[in-house]
Amino acid sequence: SNYSVQETDGSFFESFTALSWKQENRRRAVLQEAEARAMEPQPPSRNSTLISQPYRLSKKEMEQLYIEVLYTIANTVGASTGQYAHYKEDLYRYAQEAFGVPQDQHRRYLNIASEEKPPIVVLSVVVIEADGLEAKDVNGFSDPYCMLGIQPGNAGAPLSPQTNLTAHSPHTPPASPRQTTRALSDGGENENSHHEKLRKHHSFRLSFKRKEHSSRREHRESLSSALPAKFIRATSVKPHTLSPRWNEKFRFDIDDVSTDNLHLDIWDHDDESSVFDAVIKLNEVRGVKGLGRFFKQIAQSARSGSQDDFLGCVNIPLQDIPSTGLDQWYKLEARTQRSNIQGRIRLKLWLSTREDRGTSEEDNWGELRQQERLYTVFLNHEMNKQGVHFTGELPQTALTILHQHAVQGDVTELQQALIRWVASSRQPAVDPRTLHRLLQELNNRWHTETLSRDAEQCLADSFNDFLEVSLKKVRQHRVLYPPQHEPTLVKLEYLLRCLGLLSNMKAFRTCCPFNKEIRGEIITALRKGTLEWQQTMCHDQEPDQDADRVLQDFTNLVTALLVDLEQGLECYNSLFESTNGVPYFSAVYKQLEKLMHNELGARVTTACLQLHGQDRDEEYVLPPGAEIGTPIFELYLALQDFVNMKENLPQSDHKTLAICKYYEWFRPAVDKWLDLAKLKAVLRVRRAGELDRVCSGDPASFSYIVKHGTSANDVTVCFYQIKEFWKKLAWPDLLGSNNFVLKVIDAICSSASYYAEITHQKLADSGYYEDHAPYKTTDEMCVAINGLEYVRRWLLDLGDELRVEQILAALENQAGESVRMQWRNALLTPLEQTPAQMMHYINQIISRIGAKMRPPLKKAMFHLAWSPDSLPTTEAIAPLIEYLDVHLVALNRDLLSASFNRVLHEIWEVVLSELSNQMDGNAEDKPKMFYERLHEALDLLVKFFHADDRGLPMEVLRRQSFMNAEERLQYHKMDTTFLIDRYYQQRLLDQLNTVSYEYGVLTVRAYLNHDSLCLEVINARDVIPLDPNGFSDPFVIIELLPRRVFEHCAEQQTNVKKRTLNPMFDECFEFSVSVEQCRDVNAMVLFTVMDHDVLTANDFAGEAFLGLSTIPGVADTNTSIDNFHGLKHQELPLMHQKNRNQPILQILETRIGDKMALDFVKKQKQRF
Repeated sequence: SNYSVQETDGSFFESFTALSWKQENRRRAVLQEAEARAMEPQPPSRNSTLISQPYRLSKKEMEQLYIEVLYTIANTVGASTGQYAHYKEDLYRYAQEAFGVPQDQHRRYLNIASEEKPPIVVLSVVVIEADGLEAKDVNGFSDPYCMLGIQPGNAGAPLSPQTNLTAHSPHTPPASPRQTTRALSDGGENENSHHEKLRKHHSFRLSFKRKEHSSRREHRESLSSALPAKFIRATSVKPHTLSPRWNEKFRFDIDDVSTDNLHLDIWDHDDESSVFDAVIKLNEVRGVKGLGRFFKQIAQSARSGSQDDFLGCVNIPLQDIPSTGLDQWYKLEARTQRSNIQGRIRLKLWLSTREDRGTSEEDNWGELRQQERLYTVFLNHEMNKQGVHFTGELPQTALTILHQHAVQGDVTELQQALIRWVASSRQPAVDPRTLHRLLQELNNRWHTETLSRDAEQCLADSFNDFLEVSLKKVRQHRVLYPPQHEPTLVKLEYLLRCLGLLSNMKAFRTCCPFNKEIRGEIITALRKGTLEWQQTMCHDQEPDQDADRVLQDFTNLVTALLVDLEQGLECYNSLFESTNGVPYFSAVYKQLEKLMHNELGARVTTACLQLHGQDRDEEYVLPPGAEIGTPIFELYLALQDFVNMKENLPQSDHKTLAICKYYEWFRPAVDKWLDLAKLKAVLRVRRAGELDRVCSGDPASFSYIVKHGTSANDVTVCFYQIKEFWKKLAWPDLLGSNNFVLKVIDAICSSASYYAEITHQKLADSGYYEDHAPYKTTDEMCVAINGLEYVRRWLLDLGDELRVEQILAALENQAGESVRMQWRNALLTPLEQTPAQMMHYINQIISRIGAKMRPPLKKAMFHLAWSPDSLPTTEAIAPLIEYLDVHLVALNRDLLSASFNRVLHEIWEVVLSELSNQMDGNAEDKPKMFYERLHEALDLLVKFFHADDRGLPMEVLRRQSFMNAEERLQYHKMDTTFLIDRYYQQRLLDQLNTVSYEYGVLTVRAYLNHDSLCLEVINARDVIPLDPNGFSDPFVIIELLPRRVFEHCAEQQTNVKKRTLNPMFDECFEFSVSVEQCRDVNAMVLFTVMDHDVLTANDFAGEAFLGLSTIPGVADTNTSIDNFHGLKHQELPLMHQKNRNQPILQILETRIGDKMALDFVKKQKQRF
């Protein structure tokens, strides 16, 4: 295409059709930026820290906590096996590292911890159940109960009784020998005063002071000797069972974990006198030495009463119990070899400590707070140590210290899970995966026990803080967890999983009963976050910024939102949906859609109206330099993409979207663009015509292009761009688009029409129609034909492309009939008329080719017709064929195939007419073979023009003009009588086919009775008036044809009926004929109605023919007809010969010396 043509309007059309790929490039650029941002390391989010005041301990608090940790390590409880196996040195080393304590200070603190009185070790026993016990009662069951107590290992050592402590008060068992040696002090004298201060003021275990004692042994022995009920306990009795379930808990203070054993007996209870009662009694007896004696005593008293039956016992050394505790089945044993014992018992055992404080400590809230602080110290230490690789998991040494601290403080599993969660959720660096696991652990343990009010409050605060931070993160999810960035997306997924889990947790509902539903909170956070994010994208426009700049900013904004939605749909939607049932895309899209509608609507409308000019009347005329920039449509296309994203919403949401009507804002702009397009298209057409150059391809190449002007290409390119631009707008309101489509059609069709005019005019101006030189194929002619055909063909699909029929169908339902017809005409007329106008010009040009070729073709045809008989037709026709060949090859090369076929058709018609002229010429003495030769030549010409299916199709070649020529050739070969017969046969055929009564109608009846042909002329109606008085004087002449068959039958006629158009004749005529004569194929009756004139010749009023082969008596000779009067009348419409060029008459007229022929012609001419 001519670049100069585009330049006439500064590539106006090209710049608009390029918008969609410009928009695609803009989208890609935004996407690449987003991807690049995702790859950058994330800045730590400032507002993700949880509470304004993080856990900061004072120096003094840290010292106290550190000493507590050292005390915990020094007094580890339980066998060092399994998960928490340890060397104390490792634990000390880790604690020192975590608290960042220098070596000398560490020794000093260790010394203080060592001087602390060791804690009291407590054994907790839960007697859960037993099964497989022996049946002692007659009913096949037993009534089992247990008795349990602590047995010292060194049975030889005397055991002093304790003071008379009741079963309810705390007690003070002896210290173990190894626990007394834990003073490791090596601090100098000058430091002692500091130790003292620490000792007096630090609040171990929430400010209960430890009592300082010298040796426990002394203390015990100085006490009086009442036996503590605490030392021996009994479960309740479970009647009638061999599988009792007790689930009863007991606590024992332990003297020496390394040697003491837990001893348990199971008995079958007897109501009258039992071991059970003996226990209660014996608890009041004083002075019993040693626990062994105690059990023995009970056993003896039981045996002497021989009431309660012994069911078995177990002994468990306390030193085998690990820090994690035991929960297992034990096989029941016998006291002696003689007895036979069966069954087993399930016990849960664990060790803990409590401090020797002489006061009750029902609630361990202090321990919990301390454990939480310790966990936080370890977390912070690991975070500082591991940096970015920190996930929130602690090393085994840290876990072991925490475990010991929990064991010694009797912190339950649930409480530990609570502390792990509270401390970890407060620490921003902890990986959401870890948090999710901790939350699951908390959830799994929740039903096992209940928490104190303090612990529940602490958990509630933690949940609320975590929610607040998480929702903040959800608001900032685009920045914190950029799409396409796998590692951060995994974090987001686990954060959302935590929220999903939290919303379903009993713990959350219990601790935070008045909180809003988390799912709703997430949606709100998404909406707020979307709003905040969109505000960061918007740049405030300066007041004096030009409209295009403003529109471009809007386009960039919409594109950014579009990319955000696409990424959200791809990366975030399924995460939010699967974890919390939050419809992410829907929430964000609706929020953005509202913003866009409010932000853009009014401003775009204003911008469009400014473009259109203030005055929006019908008379609106474009100023000469009027322009419209692309930005308004860039924004339109971006919004179009944005609105198309709604397909990802549920169908029910579509109706509520305001932005779907976005296109209405742009109406004035589209209107103006189409006005401009029409103006510029016409200018382009003109310029294309001025710059037109002839182009053609290389005939040898495979993809040869016919001769054409550059203008045809430039023009269709321009039209294509107008059409494409309209299609790109994809105007959503089909019904409302009719005005625009009308403008598109008008712009294209009026320009196309203008193109057709200037193209044809240019050819005319070159003298194409005036030139009388012999025909030759010129570039100007081919270029004009091809250009018109090319543009015409382009226009044919325009209606479909613009969906005209769909628009009209939509109008069907809306508008009234007259409005519909107006629109149908308005839209379809130009689409039909413009191509028709082009076709008209093409045919005009082509008909001139035929006219110019006629003289040489006439000459060649004359040569062919008048060659001597000795010359074969193939040679006689050679000059004609050669002439055609030369020009048709050139035309075929230079024209589009459709145009070439039209030219071929035109020349064929010329050849046929010249052949007819030679055939019908009046010349005498035609050679004997004259008509034979022309007939052969006609066959050869058909083959030539058909060219084995490469030329004109047979059905086109054998149309009327060919049929006529062929028919006349046949007639020329026939003699006169035969032709006259043929003429009358055609008239009989005409009679059968005539239905109109324009010349009136004749009623007759005909039959053959033996050898007499009876013809009754009954009447005539509506005869044409041929006299000045408005009437006629009709009579009828009856003659039998052909004359040579009925030579002996003269014609007869009726009486004349005066002054009437409806004469009643009622006359019968008889002719003597045979059946055989009547059966001749040509046998017929001719009725001629004449108007009788006295002074001048009679006038012809009409004629009618009746074939004789079908009348009664001829068609059915076998049946004898007795009563012919019963036969039906026949009505024959009267006819005139309308064809003045009737070929038979024309041919007979050329037979100059043939009197019969000339008389016949003369007679027939009177009947025209």
